[in-house]
Amino acid sequence: MFGFSIRNAFRRKGIAFFAILGTALGCALMTVLLGISDGMDQEISKVMNDLGGAIIVSSEYSPPGAAGQGAPLPISYVDEIREHIQYVEDTAPGVSATVASDLFPKSVMNGFLSLTGTDLDQDAAMEGATVHIVEGRTIEDDYEVIIGKMLWDYAEQELPEGETMPDIGDKFTVHTTSIPPEAVELTLVGLFEVGNMAFDMDAYADLGTVQQLAGLSEDEIHSIIVTAEDIDKVEMVAEAIEARYAESEVPVRTLMAKDIIEQISGAMSIFRSSLLIISLVAAVAGGISIFIVMLISVIERTKEFGILKASGWSNRNIIGSVVLQSVTIGLIGALVGLAVGYGAGRAVDSYVGAEIAIITVRLVAIVGVFGIVVGLVGGLYPALRAARVSPIESLRAL
Repeated sequence: MFGFSIRNAFRRKGIAFFAILGTALGCALMTVLLGISDGMDQEISKVMNDLGGAIIVSSEYSPPGAAGQGAPLPISYVDEIREHIQYVEDTAPGVSATVASDLFPKSVMNGFLSLTGTDLDQDAAMEGATVHIVEGRTIEDDYEVIIGKMLWDYAEQELPEGETMPDIGDKFTVHTTSIPPEAVELTLVGLFEVGNMAFDMDAYADLGTVQQLAGLSEDEIHSIIVTAEDIDKVEMVAEAIEARYAESEVPVRTLMAKDIIEQISGAMSIFRSSLLIISLVAAVAGGISIFIVMLISVIERTKEFGILKASGWSNRNIIGSVVLQSVTIGLIGALVGLAVGYGAGRAVDSYVGAEIAIITVRLVAIVGVFGIVVGLVGGLYPALRAARVSPIESLRAL
């Protein structure tokens, strides 16, 4: 019965092809969307592991959410917090500047570049971006810049036809956003890859260079990144920092990285639900195509089912045969969909310059099981209809 059922699934090759195609397209869309969802979950987990115990300290005079380039803080706060606040593992100054740049054509990122200043010795001790160089060399002097590989790949993807990427070692000019703007010549010395999107989409220079570009003195910074000894101590440390500087000339506010990540995770949960609904709708469309194909097949083979029943086939045999045919079509459609979805996922990764769409064993199992379920549901009614065929009426019609 098994071989007979499989062969009959492809008796009408054209109709079977369209049923497989419908299921494959739905499963391909499911593969890509759920792969993107899993990939973004993975990136959030990486950020959580790297930054979960971090606290961002900024001036209370900065607008909310403007810790990166808000009102300045005294750089002396960096050592004070590390020495006088309990449960603090480390502190690092934070300075950033958005500058007009001719590093890439103006059509790429609108001609702007965001630079983060880093203390070179401290970054090296913490194994930050400056020690993860994949091309060129690390920063050794003022006015030198390293760029994240992910940012570099993104710029390369967006490059207009006929334009070329700069070479490592090239000099480029940036203009500050101050009035009047100041032109500063920088040198691109290397590319780095930490393996975390939060860092690899950034560009780094030494602290003094970015202070100059941001219009700060050497005694001023935008923020302080504080790392707690234990993620369970983060809230306690944040409260202690705010209390210490509450009556100071420059009071501070704190923002816990884990809170930001949790907000992103909440938004991602809604996003994942939306992707799942879209995937299910597309895959159900494939199930409808199987239902139509199997129903047409049953109607055309009414006499055949009557003869089979007259020759000893039970209703269970008839139902099993039709369902097996529909499950075969659904499973093949799921496998084709997985292959197409995998290719589409690699295309997405290539476009964004990062591994965003990941295909896991869990995802393969979900799509495969869904293909089987779609085939089962799509073939159930046609199978029951086939089982109701009267062998006497079928034989009279011969």
